[in-house]
Amino acid sequence: MDDHLREILENAPEWVFKDVDNESVENFSIESGINKLISRLLVLRGIDNLSRLKEYTSDDVDLLHNPFLFKEMVPVIERIKKAVDSNEKILIFGDRDVDGVLSTAMLYNMLKFFDAKVYYKVPEGEYGYGIEEKHIDIANDEGISLIITVDTGISSRNEVKYAKKYGIDTIIIDHHLQPELLPDAYAVINPKLETETYPYKNLSGGGTVLKVIHAFILSIAKNYNKNFYVALPISEKGSLKIARVKNGIIEEILDLSPKKISIIGANSTVVKDYRHKLPEYLNEIINKNGIKLLNLVCHRDYKDIEEFASIFSKLFIKKQKKSLSFMESFIDLAAISTIADIMPLTGENRVIVKRGLKQIRRTVNLGLKTLLQYCDLINSDITAKDIAWQLAPIINSAGRMGEAEVSVELFITNDESKAKDLSRLLLEMNERRKAKGNKNYRIINPLVEEKYYKDPVIVLSTNEAEHGVTGIIASRIAKKYSKPAIVIVSDGQIGVGSGRGGKSSDLVSLISKCSDLLVKYGGHKSAVGFTISADNIEEFRERINEIAAVYKESVLGKERIEIDAVIYPEEITQDLYRALKIFEPVGVGNEPPQFSILGVSVINPSLIGRDKNHIKFYIPSKKGVLQVIGWGIGEKAKAIIERSNFVDIVFYIEENKFRNDSTLQLILQDIRPSVYN
Repeated sequence: MDDHLREILENAPEWVFKDVDNESVENFSIESGINKLISRLLVLRGIDNLSRLKEYTSDDVDLLHNPFLFKEMVPVIERIKKAVDSNEKILIFGDRDVDGVLSTAMLYNMLKFFDAKVYYKVPEGEYGYGIEEKHIDIANDEGISLIITVDTGISSRNEVKYAKKYGIDTIIIDHHLQPELLPDAYAVINPKLETETYPYKNLSGGGTVLKVIHAFILSIAKNYNKNFYVALPISEKGSLKIARVKNGIIEEILDLSPKKISIIGANSTVVKDYRHKLPEYLNEIINKNGIKLLNLVCHRDYKDIEEFASIFSKLFIKKQKKSLSFMESFIDLAAISTIADIMPLTGENRVIVKRGLKQIRRTVNLGLKTLLQYCDLINSDITAKDIAWQLAPIINSAGRMGEAEVSVELFITNDESKAKDLSRLLLEMNERRKAKGNKNYRIINPLVEEKYYKDPVIVLSTNEAEHGVTGIIASRIAKKYSKPAIVIVSDGQIGVGSGRGGKSSDLVSLISKCSDLLVKYGGHKSAVGFTISADNIEEFRERINEIAAVYKESVLGKERIEIDAVIYPEEITQDLYRALKIFEPVGVGNEPPQFSILGVSVINPSLIGRDKNHIKFYIPSKKGVLQVIGWGIGEKAKAIIERSNFVDIVFYIEENKFRNDSTLQLILQDIRPSVYN
């Protein structure tokens, strides 16, 4: 066995077999009428009663949070409205990836709908990311007075300061982890800010833009920024508990007496439960000052003013049906951005994606509709996997080939002929991107095998490879060795790097400890990008591995594969596959249920793919044989199969459609010599 194969096997992920309370599974199965295996899988996800099951399976937009829960949403909306009303020139600056270009297109389309003078910019060429001073110089020359960054900007401290010198305001709409020092922007919308109280932290860039779009359309409604005083009598003497609600947000709760009645202004509305009477002094003020009175027909019980006000707040947003409809017309692009950016499909993201996948089928976006036709997805029941494996790479190819504006143009055009031309161009770019990725992997992989594969963090720098595919290559290397990988392409002066890691990695924390060596950096725990002076690359490699050794548990950790259930081959049926659809959409944070079969023999193993890095084999079942496909782990799987009579496998179940035929296949996640050998 050669050295690098030994490293792959020794660094294999830890298998963790999940445990569950059998009584809880039994009770939930009886309560829900769902079979015990599916009930087990649901209970493992914390879905152990009908209420949680309803929420998990719902795509009701009422489950989305009020966008005004963002602390700086009102200042953002007010500044954008001022720019629109005053015919100011607005520049949207986005990132080059799927999330960035769709975020750009969403905000651009929304502002165009309101006849704004809006322009956009995404990074040009294959170098750099984030807004730069040269972009601000051009913006100033063009008379831009407001820059809005989307899916980028949270690290652009110097650039925001530079824009201020020209008198240009900057609004940052981002979702990346904040650096130590924030830009001094006009306002920031970012769920990951340390001071942000917005209740869901894992929105994509597109998801965050969706919240801004929702808030903007709500600001057009007549009740925007108006005070509603939700009143609840608490004594026969006329004492009241009052909640002041603005834009559906409970801003304060206080006791109201006749002496404090003046706080209720003339341009306000008092809200009460139709079953309760208000004190006479309040009725007099309402009649005298022309204050509106709203009798709320509330069929739900509530224990106090806060709960009553919360019911009204949710109803307030729900009643804005035109606003909700407008927001939903953008939810398909937000769903694609969420899936493509590998955001957790939990909480609010789950609603965005579930609803977005439905909206895709009736999309009003001409570019998306056209691209779906060219991908043969227009009439299909689109899943999150279809987006991740087919649509997202095509959209992403433009940025990887240094022409991200091609993707933006597709999603903002209203010209059918142009949409067709751009769709065809993206498909061509994607083919070139795949060829470029394979070519560069063949350059980079031998360099890793030769020198760097034993390091805790694989850091490879080369001037022989090309930009645009480093993230894909880093991901393949990280998967192969079960450790983080960073690929830097350098021209001798500047290096552009992409890093990828597993679920246990925290690459942003890791590279932030080397921030003094970097020009720029940003990203998520498992995916980062940065630029670095070529002179600093060697020191960066040495230091990052020293840091990884010291902080191994917190920034690296051992990769783990969590197994939901051990089953027998004959349990894998079409009925089981149909039952598993309850978990859709699946992805990060809501992975497809993972099963294990222990002590199984392997039939006809063969390496497949141009680079022979995938594997296909069969396992026996009492009902015949089942096909197993392992993507990217061919070398490891082949070595284990050759040395073992029986193996243990971890997989999820997928349907393989070919023409009019449909069979089940197992998608291999890991393999090991059987514990029963």
